[in-house]
Amino acid sequence: MTEGPVREEREGGTLILAIDRPEAGNALDAATIAALRTRLDAAAEDTTLRSVILTGTGRFFCAGGDLKAYRALEDREALETVFGSARALLDAIEAHPLPVIAAIDGFAIGGGAELAMACDVRVAGEGARIGFPQLRLGIIPGWDGLERLTRLIGPGRAMALLLSGKRLEAEEARGAGIVEMAAPVALPAARELAAALERAAPLAIRGVKEAMRALRETRPEARQVAAEVFARLWFTADHREAEQAFAEKREAKFHGR
Repeated sequence: MTEGPVREEREGGTLILAIDRPEAGNALDAATIAALRTRLDAAAEDTTLRSVILTGTGRFFCAGGDLKAYRALEDREALETVFGSARALLDAIEAHPLPVIAAIDGFAIGGGAELAMACDVRVAGEGARIGFPQLRLGIIPGWDGLERLTRLIGPGRAMALLLSGKRLEAEEARGAGIVEMAAPVALPAARELAAALERAAPLAIRGVKEAMRALRETRPEARQVAAEVFARLWFTADHREAEQAFAEKREAKFHGR
């Protein structure tokens, strides 16, 4: 197993990538995004692989973006650079030639939930908590999560989840259609699902991923609108207040500006 912000383990035809920043809730900083992208790109060229499992170490699957680092962003250009790399990573997961399985054994919050939405199959363990609390931070999902969530569960359920900010447990998430499988522990269940692919033809595995991706509805205009709204909200006083409140571990006081 390799070290660094992303641990890599090979098990038969399955590549297991584990985000390993437990001290930061497995948040995605620039180094972690780059490490994930490098390993995913290499996996795409490995014809001996059948699948990829994405998971996290400790109590978190992924807490989303690194809020402490993001507080230093001062203009739209810097915002687009940082968030553009995260969006590109999620697009790469979605476009990957191999099935990517999310094994969620901890908190998948905000951008972490968006990361899980980019995977092909999601497995949640009993310790999983999945939620989109961005409205409480004065923003909206910034990594194209609005499109993916709506595509996955429909506009009504997506809106209800976004407005409530509720954290769903595994069975709730399965009932809502956010995850496909619930298990006592997600990673072993994901390994079992991946192991079944050892009996499938390699070209057929890549073929079904290609075909399924083609069937998905893509709405670049909607993504652009969401990105514009996100950037506009990022520089509001309410969002700055939410960042400060988060750092000070208190409730934010919003004033609509």
